[in-house]
Amino acid sequence: MKNSLILLLTLSSFSLITKAQMTVTVGSTTLDVDTVYYGTGSTGAFTGNNGMDIPWEILYGPDDHLWVTERKGLISRIDPITKMKSVVLNLSGTVYQNSESGLLGMALHPDFENSPEVFIAYTYGGFGNIRERFEKYTFNGTNLVNPVVLLEDIIGNTTHIGCRIHFLPDNTILFSTGDAQNTSLPQNTNSLSGKILRMNMDGSIPADNPIPGNYVYSYGHRNVQGIASHPNGKIYLSEHGASTDDEFQVLDVNRNYGWPDVEGFCDLAGEQTFCQANNVIEPITVWTPTIAPSDMVYYENPLIPELDGKILMTVLKDKKLIAMELSTDGTSLVSETHYLTNTFGRLRDICVGPQKEIYLATNGASWSNTNPNTHAIIVLKTQDTGGLIESGDFEITIFPNPVNDQFKIKCSENLLNSAYTISDLSGRLISEGKISSVETTIYASQIAKGIYQLQIEGLSVSKKFVK
Repeated sequence: MKNSLILLLTLSSFSLITKAQMTVTVGSTTLDVDTVYYGTGSTGAFTGNNGMDIPWEILYGPDDHLWVTERKGLISRIDPITKMKSVVLNLSGTVYQNSESGLLGMALHPDFENSPEVFIAYTYGGFGNIRERFEKYTFNGTNLVNPVVLLEDIIGNTTHIGCRIHFLPDNTILFSTGDAQNTSLPQNTNSLSGKILRMNMDGSIPADNPIPGNYVYSYGHRNVQGIASHPNGKIYLSEHGASTDDEFQVLDVNRNYGWPDVEGFCDLAGEQTFCQANNVIEPITVWTPTIAPSDMVYYENPLIPELDGKILMTVLKDKKLIAMELSTDGTSLVSETHYLTNTFGRLRDICVGPQKEIYLATNGASWSNTNPNTHAIIVLKTQDTGGLIESGDFEITIFPNPVNDQFKIKCSENLLNSAYTISDLSGRLISEGKISSVETTIYASQIAKGIYQLQIEGLSVSKKFVK
């Protein structure tokens, strides 16, 4: 687990300001639910601003905004606090949208603050001649400008088009493509369809790609919809099967993933022969009947022990969130637990905010659903975490939350010189000091991993933090 602090405020005589509309339970943990954005009306828990049409990719940017692609061709920034949405790119006149095609994947430059570049993938052309394009834009503070085509003319279709984008630690880019409903393409390494592609940020082919002069990094894919990094250094994929064998896989360079000759494990006679002859790598786990797995993130938050240290995967067809714990070597599944089944409908995408809040993009109740009332971005938060405490007599803000080695207490002047103590849950004193200014820094780099309480003199406010 990374060294991070998560502050949990528990109040006896004061209340936390919150805009949560409801709660849900994940195992034995209760989470607050709020809606950041929704379609053109309100349904059940979905209340808030309107104007959202099929969100496909959601990212929490270093600018403290949510970045969102909408399949019809819009990219927007949404302030998760004010819930104000600003369209930064409108490609509705360029994007071909039909069924599952449209404006799909997006990734921000790993050093976005210094290189504000945004990478996107979408379908274009017309029915019978659908293609995929991979582009880069620059954010000028207001809009996305200066488009650069990195790769295009990839065979597409109305479904099975992949389009998930993921940066590797060396700043090369992984890009998934589907089989475009043409099963002759995934096994053909001269075709870019049914693959995981790897490229440099300028669109060129890395010199160390497995096939010289070729973008192909792995092949034999049907439709990879999720790519996630794990602290163990491995990359994991989620992939749609046909009527059987949705797959969760580890990415291995220059390996064949079998489609269409192998579905799931190499467990049938014909599949075993093909696997042995074609360097096929088997999935870690499969789901039959299919569940329609989508995007994934690795998640750490001890305040939600059910999800802590697990890969979280959004699921469309079975309308749930799956938490997967991996073995120490990352090659097998230790546990798989399903949460939020039928709570929010189809879950397309997931991202994590700076306070370990979980954002989910919902896509309605059915595969063909076009009711914008059920297209939303919702956020799940641990109860009473972080933020602002107010009373007639005092005000305290805790930030940032979480942090790596320190946090700050910002308070009203009438709390100056108040003593604070940090104790473990057994009451053993770990550290103490005074609030010396309206913005006091508390250093925590020397505190061991665990759960602690911060107590402020004279106030019935106990702040738990987890390191």
